[in-house]
Amino acid sequence: MTPEQSISYLRTREWHLNVSVENGRGVAALQVEENEHWSAADGRIRILVQRPDLPAADHSNTGTVEWAAALPPDPAGLRAYLLKDAPPAGRGVPETLVLIASVQRLHNQAIPPALAEAFFQILTTRPDLQNLGEVVDRAGRPGLAYGFEFSFGPKRRLTLIFDPSSHALLGTEELMLEPGRLRVEVPAVASYVLYLEQGWVPSMSDRPLTTRA
Repeated sequence: MTPEQSISYLRTREWHLNVSVENGRGVAALQVEENEHWSAADGRIRILVQRPDLPAADHSNTGTVEWAAALPPDPAGLRAYLLKDAPPAGRGVPETLVLIASVQRLHNQAIPPALAEAFFQILTTRPDLQNLGEVVDRAGRPGLAYGFEFSFGPKRRLTLIFDPSSHALLGTEELMLEPGRLRVEVPAVASYVLYLEQGWVPSMSDRPLTTRA
């Protein structure tokens, strides 16, 4: 069974800021959820969302799937694809931020090894992506971390964590370096995504027997 002929499966664990208002000021707290994503090249999508103390939410629909397994794995062709919807140069959006956002967007499905390696080569050779060295992610896995700081509103830093051997993306973190109007002490985590398992399965209810954790 090849990726192009089957269904992508991906399991993630994610933390995102949940913002509420108290006395006219925003108050933020991290909310955790575990998600399972199934998708197919023909547009079928299923997402199973589990949050603490809530029943699982099962969402299925059909739309247009940006099928990662069909993308060119050569870095030059892939880089051009990732930048195809970049804002005009006059908008001042850093190219590295566009590349990171495109890679994150595609990580809602299983990523073939050659494509994961191409993502790694494209991103880690950017001169404004800082090598942060060896880390351990929230799942206890060793990784190589790279960070990118940007300022659209409050200053933030995006961190990408890659597997040292396969160069697959293990997780991403968005760190607030300035609080803005939120009642948080900085640095504060705005979001964190762990890519825990992935593979290809024959149906929208199956899970892979062999997965990458």
